[in-house]
Amino acid sequence: MLRSIAISSTLLAFISVGLNHPASAATPKPGATCSKAGTTAMANGKKLTCVKSGKKFIWNQGVKVSTTTTTQRDEFAIYGKDAARFKAVDQYGVKLVSSRIKSAPTLNSILQSPSDKAVIRMTENAQFAFTVYEQLMPLGFVPKWIVGEDGDWIKGQSKDVALCMPWLGPNQGGASCRLTVVWRGINIRDDAVMRNTMLVQGGHEIFHLYQVELLKENFAKVPDWFREGSASVGMGIVLTHFEDRKSFANYGEAQKVERSAKDKSQCESALNKWENNLAAEGFGANNGCEYGLGLLMNEYLVMKGHTLSDVLDLYKLVGNGSDFPAAFEQVYKTASAKFFTELRSYLKTLDYGW
Repeated sequence: MLRSIAISSTLLAFISVGLNHPASAATPKPGATCSKAGTTAMANGKKLTCVKSGKKFIWNQGVKVSTTTTTQRDEFAIYGKDAARFKAVDQYGVKLVSSRIKSAPTLNSILQSPSDKAVIRMTENAQFAFTVYEQLMPLGFVPKWIVGEDGDWIKGQSKDVALCMPWLGPNQGGASCRLTVVWRGINIRDDAVMRNTMLVQGGHEIFHLYQVELLKENFAKVPDWFREGSASVGMGIVLTHFEDRKSFANYGEAQKVERSAKDKSQCESALNKWENNLAAEGFGANNGCEYGLGLLMNEYLVMKGHTLSDVLDLYKLVGNGSDFPAAFEQVYKTASAKFFTELRSYLKTLDYGW
């Protein structure tokens, strides 16, 4: 009985297809009759439309259509194995920038060379960053933005908070104590690469101010890869958009500015330490891997759907007494140990020797 039902169903399907096939197979021709106005069909490279003519419906003369199949060019394809994460962060960046607080107050800028074009551009970058980050968490104050070329001038401007950034040197930036300081060591190095390195201080250091405010006295509880890498994600988004993509067409172009180490040969020992959840070690302790590899790690989190708001949520938890592994699991819904396992697998798909 079951066999008969199965055969009958097959025959019914075959008969149904057979009855409908002749009508659908007929090639439409201009002037030939058709059944319903507005129906379209392709014939001999033209798109024909069924129109009413008197009391009949006929195919019109049609419009020539190119038969070449084209696909929209993926602007990130040129980045090869880096394309997926660059594209993910760029798409997130578009959403983030679209809702920035354009009415945010103007930074309290203190500039040694206010007419210097490089300084003006850096300050515009910092202001743009402030309008982007304020939507994540209102800072509650207008930070100082200090830029200078002379070491004594820099120290004079920040003498009241000198203990916050005693390590600051030429061609470096820092953020703490409700201010951001950038020391342009133009007498030491002032080529195109260094100018871009200085340009990004706005997007990078301004984000650190939000981190510091949330962490309070618990700053050392957050590992370097997370602190610096997340600030660099913000930096890249700001750098992409603050001049309406005129200088950097997309996030991938903007991240070419970041030249810090991310290869296994340079960063394996750092990654091993971070996997053990070591606390912050400070600038220079990890061969720059906290910037390069740290950035890649935070971009990977964005690929998984996380945001800079998640970063600040984690900081808030740590600032209120949680340790980093517990805060990470609460915010990112996975244990840090599992994250590192997945990260190592992901790193093997890239071109950095992992």
